[in-house]
Amino acid sequence: MRYAIAPLLAGLVLSVMLVGTAEGQVLHLDKESIDFGNMNQNESRDTQVTVTNKGGATLVISEVNADCGCTVPTLARQKLSPGESTVIDINFNSKKFHGHVTKLVHVISNDPDFPDKSIYIQADVFSSLLIDPASQRLGFSQSPVGTSLTQEATFTATEAPELIIKASKSRKNLFNVSVVNNVDGNPQKSSLVITLPEDMPSGRQRDNVRVKTNIPGHETVDIDLSAWPVLSLSTSLDKVNFRYKKEFSKAIHVTPNVKDLAYKVTKVECDLPEIQFTLEEPIPNKQSTIRLTGSPIDKSDPRALKHKGRINGTLIIHTNLDNLPTLEVPVSYMIRM
Repeated sequence: MRYAIAPLLAGLVLSVMLVGTAEGQVLHLDKESIDFGNMNQNESRDTQVTVTNKGGATLVISEVNADCGCTVPTLARQKLSPGESTVIDINFNSKKFHGHVTKLVHVISNDPDFPDKSIYIQADVFSSLLIDPASQRLGFSQSPVGTSLTQEATFTATEAPELIIKASKSRKNLFNVSVVNNVDGNPQKSSLVITLPEDMPSGRQRDNVRVKTNIPGHETVDIDLSAWPVLSLSTSLDKVNFRYKKEFSKAIHVTPNVKDLAYKVTKVECDLPEIQFTLEEPIPNKQSTIRLTGSPIDKSDPRALKHKGRINGTLIIHTNLDNLPTLEVPVSYMIRM
């Protein structure tokens, strides 16, 4: 009799544990996989997933999110009492995908066994015109002013026996544009050739080109273009403004944007005589430093009266580079009149 008590106690403990588990919150999805089947590019589909709390405690869904911006899940309710249900509305857009696509929606909750439950979404996306890159963007990395670079976007027809594309120029005319049809003798393949010209001005440049095709549903395609030509040398400050400072103190660093550039700052000038400067070269061919000091003119000075206390000038930095003989930095300050 004494030995029979132990198995009974063990069974009782197990029963209590099982009851405790059943009483916890349990997240249940009526479907964990969604197949949208065949879709065209830029097509949108909607569906719903029902969420039910099959446990004995309150289920809290803290978040639903997707691993791609093409999929947007929306949760109707966050808290569910035992036995209650809610829905997740899911919108999927095929965008510029092509072929078999798989995405995930994550349901984050306080379910102790499945705190992050996934809903698998798939579709087979078709397009009569493939574009590489699929993003429809061509970007040139940072390069020195005067450099000519070329990139291509490839167009391929998947059904039409022949593809013809046309494009003559970019909208802002910043880039050179040309077209090659029947690439490598393939009548279904064409290329858009984009060239960054040598005379493109420095700074971040953005443009786009509209391509016309003979493919129904893709009569026009916009390709975004970007580039960032930089000067051989740059200054740490584009302009200097001392405003109402009683004493001037500022350092401007000149650094190369081109690897192994042999440069030298040969002279510095400023058309504001009240500003003094010194030139230092702590790291030859790597960095030059111009330190500005001084103090503003008196408010009774004719220049202050003429310009109503707004004093503007220019710091001119001379270099030994033929393609960049000078750099100019505007300098200004204000006087309380």
